[in-house]
Amino acid sequence: LHQPSAEPPENWPAASRLRTNGVVPIFCGEYAPGLTGLYAIVNGLRLLVADASPLKPSDEQMLLEVGCTFMSGREALVPTRGLRADLLIRMAEAMAFALSRRRGVWIQCERLESEVLRRAKLSSLFERSVIAKRVVLILLGRGHYSVLRGYSRNSWLLFDATGREWLLRRGKRGNSRPLPILMLSR
Repeated sequence: LHQPSAEPPENWPAASRLRTNGVVPIFCGEYAPGLTGLYAIVNGLRLLVADASPLKPSDEQMLLEVGCTFMSGREALVPTRGLRADLLIRMAEAMAFALSRRRGVWIQCERLESEVLRRAKLSSLFERSVIAKRVVLILLGRGHYSVLRGYSRNSWLLFDATGREWLLRRGKRGNSRPLPILMLSR
């Protein structure tokens, strides 16, 4: 894994990363790319509330059940096939609503419309989101969804279900840029 600086993320200025308070991503493994969307939503919600009131295992189980139930009525949940972005957004809305009702704290899902993305410089959108304590779910490509946790001058810090920790801000020629799909906020 690429480590852009000798300083670990916990030593970066607080504005450049979301605090985890010891919460680590739920791991789905690399052999189930179709589940990275489901796990990205759960990990995004875990990260969103980690600083105030971390999720309990029963909350996480409920979120996974809501996600699987949502998918069972729409298209087969296939571990080897990625999830379409429009389904990911609707599933995230359902899961955030379920968690909001359960915990009594409103969680908002904001779709990032293509017009906004065309006008915005992605790096500043990501940085402003982290500073505002919003969680951004991103599509890395080939159906792999992840969660943006922070940034440095050279890298994006991920909170990822497959164990990825870093993504270079300026990849080599031909590498795709991460595409933001939605933001979670309280």
